[in-house]
Amino acid sequence: MIIARTRAVLALLAAVLIASTYGCVRPKPENQVMRLGDDVLASGSAPMLRDSIAGDAIMAGGDIVFTAYTGGDYVGAGGKQEVAGRVHGSLRAAGGHVEVSALVDRNATIGGGDLVVDSAAVIGRNAYLIGGNIRINGAVRGGLLATGGNVELTGVVGQDVEVAAGSLRLGPHAQIGGNLRYRVAKDKVHIDPGAHVTGTITALPVSKGPGLFGLLWTFGGLLAGVVLVLLLPQFFAEAAAGIQQRPIRTVIVGIVVPILILVAIIVAAITVIGLPLALITLLVFLFFGAMSEVPVAVWLGERILHSRTPLGRQSTIVNFFIGALILLVLGVVPVLGGIVTFVASCVGFGAVVLAAWAARERQLA
Repeated sequence: MIIARTRAVLALLAAVLIASTYGCVRPKPENQVMRLGDDVLASGSAPMLRDSIAGDAIMAGGDIVFTAYTGGDYVGAGGKQEVAGRVHGSLRAAGGHVEVSALVDRNATIGGGDLVVDSAAVIGRNAYLIGGNIRINGAVRGGLLATGGNVELTGVVGQDVEVAAGSLRLGPHAQIGGNLRYRVAKDKVHIDPGAHVTGTITALPVSKGPGLFGLLWTFGGLLAGVVLVLLLPQFFAEAAAGIQQRPIRTVIVGIVVPILILVAIIVAAITVIGLPLALITLLVFLFFGAMSEVPVAVWLGERILHSRTPLGRQSTIVNFFIGALILLVLGVVPVLGGIVTFVASCVGFGAVVLAAWAARERQLA
């Protein structure tokens, strides 16, 4: 019951996020295809790419179909995606339903409500999957990291597999070339006798916190980020640009300023007169902290989409969505996830403070 509700919530939130993204990037109701150098950008209600592409393929829309050959990466954001053909680079996709049957030479990072790696799919390196319902029927030559409501593996994984989910099933044809580590309740794990795991199988402690609440909190944070970027696209674009232009200054501000603010809040709170100011300062501090990872996600999305493309330069919401997906996947990795979140928060806080200061100076000028 809980797993079904979790999948439904994930699917609903993913659809909301995708709808927001698509509403911002489509210039007209009909499908459009734009070429810039070797790259191709397709958007619309049902964009489709079937021809060979020398560079990257970037798609955004309601119902996406990709059966082409791309010499670079595939990046997709849509309600439903069918990705076939050949991707010489990496695949990054987010949507309500994402089905992959393509040959991918490098990594695959996929997030959404319902994810399927078809039996015809071959992922050359690692696969990072997060969603409500995840099925891996194809081949992953590297490692696999999957987290979500329900994870089903019937395909072949060449290296280690790590799963954090509500339930886990290994089918009779499942093959794992490395170790299997999972964080799943004991009564929700089914490993068929025909499944083959070369390494060790380790059951990790399952978090005692409410899983549904955690997933709601995570995707609620994504939705809040989408709303913030929709309201202040120019501000977050400038904050992300500051990370690229002034990285050292951004890091220093992101570490030093929070410490100074906390010290000031404590000192002010000691006195009765300063207590109201301390509370106001605390609220401002928490607001800036809540926005801290947004510019990092935008910056990361720009790096992935490349600044040379119109979509990478102009659509802050698409950059945020792709970058947030990467941060979300990295965030669930044990140990590494905590480090990534901490670094992103510090860098993002510095970027937000510097962008806010620059905006204030422009108003006073």
